[in-house]
Amino acid sequence: MWSALAFGQKPEYDFYADYRTFMSSLWVKNPSIASGEIHEAYAAKLKGEGIPAAEIARRLRLLTTEGPQLEADRWNRFYGDPKNNQEYNQNPNAFLMAFVAEKRPGVALDYAMGTGRNALYLAKLGWDVYGFDQSDVAVAAAQKRALELGLKLHTAALPDSQYDFGKERFDLILFSWAMPLIDAKKVVDSLKPGGYVVMECAVDYVGRNGMLKKFDDLRIERYEIVRAVADWYGRQEIEVLHLVARKP
Repeated sequence: MWSALAFGQKPEYDFYADYRTFMSSLWVKNPSIASGEIHEAYAAKLKGEGIPAAEIARRLRLLTTEGPQLEADRWNRFYGDPKNNQEYNQNPNAFLMAFVAEKRPGVALDYAMGTGRNALYLAKLGWDVYGFDQSDVAVAAAQKRALELGLKLHTAALPDSQYDFGKERFDLILFSWAMPLIDAKKVVDSLKPGGYVVMECAVDYVGRNGMLKKFDDLRIERYEIVRAVADWYGRQEIEVLHLVARKP
């Protein structure tokens, strides 16, 4: 049901996995590197491999003009291949579970929700759950599971740049192995007074103090870096960042 063809994956995007691996290697070394610099380095790499100039130009054009579509296609391929189920935790995030254990259900947003492991958990607890992900394969899988469980999710297959966060909508915004790629002010504005941002991610996403800067408008109630088994990263033990921040 979740085959690549069903969701229109494009052969002309086949190069993107190689580009993402290359980009990540540069980004880990220098998180502030500009996209233009990455593209220049990627073009030089391709030229050194003997890739024709016309093909290099085609790839750079797609990277410049169709970035969101390339990312969506990448994640559709990932979630559409059952062998990748072993690459990430299929169960709800433990940090989230601990946080909501004593919280009254409200309205929650699962940012980059994937196949809905956390959104479904919150819905079971009585939360009114919204979620989005750029992969329509993942969102469709979440809705299928919600239907099987008799739960309701409000979902959208969109990148964060196109999602309507609104104003003072949410009591909880969850970033589970995701980070805001948009202006964090949109996230803050969409929280109700007293609402929370809860985040777990790899330290190398943002640097050791990156999220403190992004959410400077919120009251930081918990910020720690621990060594733990990652929900992603092939379930390796790595440095993991935990953040709980509240809107005054």
